[in-house]
This record gives sequence, structure tokens and C-alpha cells, in this order.
Amino acid sequence: MVSGSENNFGSPLLIAMRLTPPRLADDSVRRERLLRRACKEGGPAARLCLVTAPAGYGKSTFLAQCLRQLDDQGMATAWLTLDEDDNERDQFFHYLAAAFCRLNPALTRAAIVRYLGQGESGAGRRLITELLGALNPSRKYALFLDDYHHIENPQVHEAVQFLLKHLPDNLYLFIGSRSQPPLPLSRLRAAGDLLQLDSDALGFDDQETGALLREANHLQVSGEEVALLQARTGGWAAVLQLAALSMQGAVDRGRFVSAFSGDHTSVSDFLAEEVVAQMPGALADFLRRIAILERFCAPLCAAVSGDEQHSAELVRLRDSRLLVQSLDDVGYWYRLHPLFRNFLLRQLASAEAAQLVQLHRRASTWFEEEGMMTEAIQHAISAGDESRALDLLDDHGVSLIAQGYMSQLLSVIRRLPEAMLGESLGVLIQLTWLQVLSNQLQQGRRMLDELKARMQTLNLAQQVEVHLIEANIYTIDDQVEKAGQLTEAWIPRAPAEPIYLRPTFRLLQGLVRYHRRDFAGAQAVARELLSAPTVPDLVYNQAYASCIEALTCLVGARIKQGVDRMEDQLRNILRDVMPSSQVVALMESMLGVLHYHCGDRQKAEKFFQRGLDAQRVIATVDLVIAVTRARTQLLYGQHKHEALLDYLRETEQLADARGWKRLQACLVHERVRLLLSLGELPQARRRFDEWQNTRASFTAVPDHTRSSIEYWTRVAEVRLLLAEGKLERAETHLQPVLEEFLHSDNRFRALELLLLLARIQLAAKREDLAKQTLREALALDMEHSVIQVFRDEGEAVIKALLSLKEALRQTSGTERHQLWQQQIDIIATPYQKIPPSPARENAEQVASGLVGELTKKELATLALLVEGYSNKEISEKLCVSTNTVKTHLKSAYGKLGVSRRTQAVRSLKQLGIFE
Repeated sequence: MVSGSENNFGSPLLIAMRLTPPRLADDSVRRERLLRRACKEGGPAARLCLVTAPAGYGKSTFLAQCLRQLDDQGMATAWLTLDEDDNERDQFFHYLAAAFCRLNPALTRAAIVRYLGQGESGAGRRLITELLGALNPSRKYALFLDDYHHIENPQVHEAVQFLLKHLPDNLYLFIGSRSQPPLPLSRLRAAGDLLQLDSDALGFDDQETGALLREANHLQVSGEEVALLQARTGGWAAVLQLAALSMQGAVDRGRFVSAFSGDHTSVSDFLAEEVVAQMPGALADFLRRIAILERFCAPLCAAVSGDEQHSAELVRLRDSRLLVQSLDDVGYWYRLHPLFRNFLLRQLASAEAAQLVQLHRRASTWFEEEGMMTEAIQHAISAGDESRALDLLDDHGVSLIAQGYMSQLLSVIRRLPEAMLGESLGVLIQLTWLQVLSNQLQQGRRMLDELKARMQTLNLAQQVEVHLIEANIYTIDDQVEKAGQLTEAWIPRAPAEPIYLRPTFRLLQGLVRYHRRDFAGAQAVARELLSAPTVPDLVYNQAYASCIEALTCLVGARIKQGVDRMEDQLRNILRDVMPSSQVVALMESMLGVLHYHCGDRQKAEKFFQRGLDAQRVIATVDLVIAVTRARTQLLYGQHKHEALLDYLRETEQLADARGWKRLQACLVHERVRLLLSLGELPQARRRFDEWQNTRASFTAVPDHTRSSIEYWTRVAEVRLLLAEGKLERAETHLQPVLEEFLHSDNRFRALELLLLLARIQLAAKREDLAKQTLREALALDMEHSVIQVFRDEGEAVIKALLSLKEALRQTSGTERHQLWQQQIDIIATPYQKIPPSPARENAEQVASGLVGELTKKELATLALLVEGYSNKEISEKLCVSTNTVKTHLKSAYGKLGVSRRTQAVRSLKQLGIFE
């Protein structure tokens, strides 16, 4: 911070209490992801950075971190913490002038005092003009105004508006507030001069939560516990810290995290003192009544609370940061912060039982009238009206399942007495579907046996449905041929009603054709199902049919076609279901696969994040394999090694739990590929040899499973032989499987194998042969849309492609050759270096030289070091011993010219090696 003569203006006490930012503790969590948004290399990212969030979200701490970073960049900075007394106009200007004196020590009391105490309205504007005019045009300045929510005086707001309107190019303003200040921001927003960060942005993510717990509070917590606590708190910094303090005295920390909620005494005290006590009584009562709702809109709030005024003010409540959070872009649906809602529900529980029952009945009626049956059933149960809940379930349960609301419906049904569920065969069938489609297979099989035992009491449609459930269980178990046999036996007997019976059997026939590599037949079935009108009871079938079609487009290397078809179908289905439906998530995960192979990794990441949970619950093994391969490569390309290892472990657990041997084999291939990329050849060979011993114990596996296991095992071995330099053996092992797929309809897999062959040929210095192999690979891509698979095979392939492009350019060529050149340009784009700016050229030359000296293992170790991991954590993530990590670091420190961890991190960041 620029220091001036503190005696020029104000008392030392004023300087200490009002013009000093919060002290940043040595172990405070640095908000790197937010700092990258707010503070760029050349200064602040926007003329105004507005940070608004409820108490305890870390606004002041984050702004103090911004100030420190700008200080380090050489900017002049000043801080002013506002309070209620600043609503007195002259006092506000008194402190504002003091802050400007910190920016420009040349300002004196004599230059300021003549503006203070003057009653005329223009005095404040003249003072601000004087303050701005005194700034040095050759310097950059940043002014921080914290706790702006205390300001209510329109004259002070007007003064700040004047300051914003006349901000010079070299002055940047940061404002922190619990509520949205009444300032005109449209001009700044339109000009791109406004950066707004709210509670959603300020909430700690998993990495920051882990740093708070492990480093700041020295707690030994697992990744699962960190994720659970982050979800429970919504990343609310103050509440996370309160939880951390409570955990230090907890006997069983795992149980504490699982049970943590707003009911904890320390959290309740914080909410009571900092939030609820500051509200008008009518508002607090309104929020307590709507706390029974997980989500709400204005009409629902009015129906439940009877308070029309506050129901119509949800936007204002959200903008006031009263822990009301928007759930959509149009401002219709909202929710209370989860911990705040728990706190209000605790208060509501002390009210009369009749009042609580009445609130739930009103909610149930409103949701039923709006066709939102899951919520209607939920609130009927909460109101104690279980008979009505069962009637609603009997009438609408199947439709809810077909629309993909499995987890929501299952949670509702579990609240009903088991004896009551057995009273309705229809509900029992629904519950069996739910267990099967929610990955509760053991329970689903038990209930299926119960239904079979009561077969004589079932009508024809119910009997057919029982066998349809059984066929689905076979499909989930990857016993597709058995599912096909059952389908062929029962589809002729399926009645027209319910309308989903025949289409679901037909869907299973499409899956059987896909397994038999009849991709054209599978696509024909999928398109047949997709051509039918979309109605709620057919949503599940059509969503799965679109996924089957996506798989056929993938194997046929028709990626663009797959994206277009899937996006059209997704828009179609979203007319009938909410985005929270699991079938929507399932489709989005497959759309992520297609976008990834098209080379659009940003879209792929977005769709993967939404769809991963559905993959673990309702996807078949073929869908999971497709997503796993793309997701693994995406995470590796993003250098997210921790997330990648977690993802692989979770997927391995899924494969073991389901008994999916094909997925196990695929994961071995991905593990070997990852380890080889990290330079861990011995570990990769050990993992592969362990797999060979494991698969030798497999007996009585179906033909399609055995074929798939052999494929992934052989390709993994080829990659190992290539890494070991046994090139002739690698090519010999690859040729038979390559020939098989070159003569099949699976063009995508043939293309992948050709690229692997090209790598072997390049390693053997047979460049011309490798370029011919790459031509064959390009020829398999009729749409010229397969991009990422080329990139994933590494820089050697990219260089060979660029050489091929030059050769194609020098020939007369055909239109196909021109399209190949365009495709190669797209493939190679991420690998082409951007020319450095003159300001960074020297640093980048130094960094480039260092990268050339550092080994691949040292770079991988340093990357994790920069992310803040300990030596032990690095050893776990890279699958090496702690001593090996120390050896890599010692060697790297010598090349960097440093002796300690902190020096290494600072040096690497300054050089921009891991940007």
C-alpha cells in the first residue's frame, strides 16, 4: 500500500480503524480463482468490481487479497471501511478524502477542509472533482469501499454515483456490500467495465474448502468429507469456519460432517445475531413460513404464506442478499440458502403443529394444480395425509419415472409406511422400477421376486411389465442376450396400454443390435422411437434412444451429425421435463462425449459436470465406457490430476459393484495410458500385469464381454510395448485387431487404432509410412469432424499431420485434400504457440529454457507443488514413493536456483510455467 504522511489528515486512530484493510492471516485461504477474475496482470479487470453477499461469505477478506495483489503490482491503493455514521454527508466526505490522501500523499488538510461543512449540494461534487484532479495521470490507483450496505443517505449514494461517472482511466473502484447498492450500473455493464461477484461466486469450492479445513485449521479430512461439507454449507466461509472449529472437538469427525446442518448452536447463533435479528418482523415471519419449500416462486409463496406483499418482492429479497438465491436466469424460481433454511425450519418447528400442517397442505394443493406431482406427494406426506399421497402416487408415479425423476420419487416413497405400499400392486411395480433404475439392484431383484410370486393376481399388462423389468435388469447386468431373449418372448404379448410397454421392449431390441455390432439396425430402432410424438410417459425411452443413436454416430465417425441430432432431441425433451430430470442428465453426458471428440472441450466439460451422476445410476455399460474415455482424457488435458484420479477410482468402484468386466478392462487401458503419459512406465507395467492375473480368473463370460476384454487388454499392451521401445512387437500385436476393425462398421475405433499405429511408425523413424497411415485415418472421417482423438495421441502425431498438410498443399489435390488441410489446421491449433508479447518475451524464454531442462516427472511433481499439495499427497497422486517425490523436487530446485518450496512456487508463478 502507498504510505503517505499520516499526520496530514485525520488522527492515527482513524487511520488504524477505518483506512486499514482486514489483516490477512498467514494461513488464510487465497482465493486464486476469484483473483484471476478481478485482478489481471496489468491491473484490475474492470473499472468497478462490485462484491455482494450475505454476512460471512468472505467479502472483506477477498477484497483485502485484491488490494495486496495490486500493491504487489505497484499500484497505489487505499481502503475505507464504512459504517452507519457515514450516512452523515460531511463525515462520509471526511473519510473519503482521508482515503484519497492515502492514494496521493500530496493532498493536505488545507486542500480538503474548505469543502467540509458547506451546506450547498454541490460541495461534495466539487470535493470529488478536486480529489480526482490531484491524482497523477501516469500512475494507476485502486480505491476500496467496504461495508457499503450501511449507506442509506441518498446524498451519499449520489456522491458515489458522481465518482463512478467521472472515474478517470487510471482509477479503479472496488465496493463490498451485503446488499445490492442503489447505483446505476447499466452504463458500466454495457461498456464491459463492471465485474460483479455474488454469493454464488464467493462460495468456497471443494479445493478452497479443503484448504480451509486442512491448512488453516489443520484437520485431517477426506476428499469425500470436504465435498459433503462444501455442499452442506454452500461454500459459506463463516459457516465453514464455524464447522471447522466444531470439528476440532468432535470425537467422530465423519459422523459430524454427515450430520452437519444449520441446527448447530454456533451456526444458529450466527444466523440469529447477524441475519434474522436485522430483519423486520413481518419479513422474518414470511421467510419462516416459506422455509417448508425447497424451491419457490411468487405464486407459490403467496398460496402458502398468504403474504402477497413479500411474495411479490422475491427479486428485491434476492438483490438484498437476504440469503434468497435465484435458481434460473429469468428470476422465477428461488430457494433459501440451505443452512439458513434449516435454521428457519428449526424455528418453525416450535410453532403450533396445526400451522405447520396447514402450510404443507397449501403447498401440496398448489403443486398438484401445477402438475408438479413429486412435490405434491412430498408435501402431502409432510402434512400427515398419507392416503392422499398414495393416491397421487398410484395415478402419477409411472409418468414421473418415465420423465426421469427417479431419485426424487424414491425419496418420497421411502417416507411412506412399507405396509401401505403393499396395498397397491401398481405402486409396488413402480417401486420395483425405481429400485432398478436407481442402481438399487439387490432390492430391485427382491421386489421382482415378490411380484413374480404374486403373478396370478396380476393382469396381462402387469405380467408383461414384470418381465420387462426383468429384461432391464439383465441389460444393466450386461447380459444383453438374455435381455433380448426375454424381449422376443414378451413383446408380442404387450398390450397397447400402458403406452410405454412396447417402446421399452423395442429399446432393448436396439441395445441388442448394438451389442451384435449391427449399428445400422440399432440406429434404425432408435430413430423409429424418436419419430414418435414426445409425451411424458415416453420421455425415458426417447432419451435412451437418443443415446443409442449417439453411440452409433460415434462408432460411425459421424460426430457432427450426432451433435445436431442429440441437441434437437434434448430441446424436444426439455419441453416436457425439468432440467433436473435424470434422463436429461444422461443425454447431456453423451452430448459431452460428442462435443469432446469434436474438439470443443469447454462444452464437453459443461455437459459432463451435469451428467456424471446420471451415468453412475441409470446408464448401461456402453454409455459409461464412452463417457469414461472422453472424461479421462479431458481431465488429463486440463492437468486436473487429482480430479482425474478421483474419477477413475469412482468409476472402478462402479465397475466392481455392477460386475462390469468390460468397464474394468477399459479402465485398465485408461490407467496404463495415464501412467505412461506421466512417465511412470514401471507402475503402468505393474498395473497391467495385475490385470492379466485378474482376468485369467474370469469364467463363463458372454462372447461380447470376452471380445471387449481382449480388445482393451491388447491395446493397453501395445501402448506398453511402444513405451518400452519394443516397436516391432507393438506393431505385431496391433495389426490383427486393426485389420478386424478396418473391415467393420466401427470407423471410429479403426481411426483410433490407425493413430496408435502411426505413433509406432514415428517412433521407428518411418515418417513417410506414418503419414500414409494418417491419411487413412483422415479418410475414415467422412464428416471431417473427429478432432480430439488426433490431439490426444500427442505432439508427435500433430507434427506428422502438419508435415502431411504441407505435402498435400504442394500437390494439385482434390477437394477432399483441401478439407483435410482445414481439418489438420483445427487439430493443430491448440499446439501452435502464440507469439509472446515484448513485455514477457524474456521471461518466457527463461521459462522455455527451464522447461527444456526439467524432466517430465519433475514437471508433473512441480505442477502439484504449485497447487499446494504436500509431498505425501503428491506421492499418492503420482503413484510414486515419497522419497521419489523428494528426489524430483531436489533436482528441480537446483535447476530453478531455489532452496525451499515457497521460493520454488514463487519462481514458477513469476515465470508463468504453469499458466
